[in-house]
Amino acid sequence: MAYVLHALIDREERVHDQDSAESTVEALRASPESTACLVVEDASEEELQGLTEAFDLHPLAVEDASHGHQRPKLERYGQALFLAAHPISYKDGSEKLVIAEVHAFIGPNYFVVTVPKGGASELVMTQLRRAFKRTALEPHNPQTLLYFLLDGVVDGYEPVLMDLEEDLDEIEENLFAGGNTSQRIYELFNEVVKFQRATRPLSYLLDLLMRGADKYGTPQQLHPHFRDVKDHVLRAIEHLDSLRSALQNALTVDSTLVGQRQNDAMKRLSSWAAILVVPTIIAGIYGMNFEEMPELGWALGYPFALGLMVVISGILYALFKKKNWM
Repeated sequence: MAYVLHALIDREERVHDQDSAESTVEALRASPESTACLVVEDASEEELQGLTEAFDLHPLAVEDASHGHQRPKLERYGQALFLAAHPISYKDGSEKLVIAEVHAFIGPNYFVVTVPKGGASELVMTQLRRAFKRTALEPHNPQTLLYFLLDGVVDGYEPVLMDLEEDLDEIEENLFAGGNTSQRIYELFNEVVKFQRATRPLSYLLDLLMRGADKYGTPQQLHPHFRDVKDHVLRAIEHLDSLRSALQNALTVDSTLVGQRQNDAMKRLSSWAAILVVPTIIAGIYGMNFEEMPELGWALGYPFALGLMVVISGILYALFKKKNWM
């Protein structure tokens, strides 16, 4: 079954687990003062259609949920809200982000979450069960459930940021070791950019939510909790900005070091080329076989030519060594 949670929360803060989504809807119709809570994993077209009919969901919001790949957003359709958020985890071995997607429909008396297959259904379930136990925050209010969902998503960013920070530290340690870190820096930079795309809209999203709090009856005790979530989002954004800047600097330093190593290699090659030119010139001169060359009849001509090659080459080697070209 795609439905992984179906419960009804009454005004006395009691949670009644239901046998099925249909029984949840029936219980809600029998008790309009209660709140229905449903979590659907990998919802089919039929299930989405059933939810649309049961809770009068807006077709545009349902279309977004069915297509997926939505940017983080919060849209209001009359008295109902549609939330798209991205829980994120990190595979340290491959240094790749795993970006899941969660869609939530929040109405006056329902809270429906759809999670794509292989997504964050466990996170959603954990957070909702936490909400059911926090009676001081009115768990029968759908916006309380919304807070716990957002809180769980944002809290999951902190360990990912720590893992990215550790990878950055490794890169900075290896930067001057002479290894090829360019690809690793670039790939990690791309992961940070993806993280920013999933995180940055949440700040505006929470602003919208708090701006309409009084108008749409958000419980007063939830206001500081939403502000706390926004504070965590802002800290995550600042941390990501810092990571992105550090990776840009690391990429620049790596490019500079690569250029410096290439320059050092060219210096060594040029130095050896200059040293080898000397014996080549001397050998070329005495290999021209002119008849009128005084040194040809000299008994010490051969050792003199060899000695000249060695002395001049040695002088050049000493000069280049002094200039740190060797």
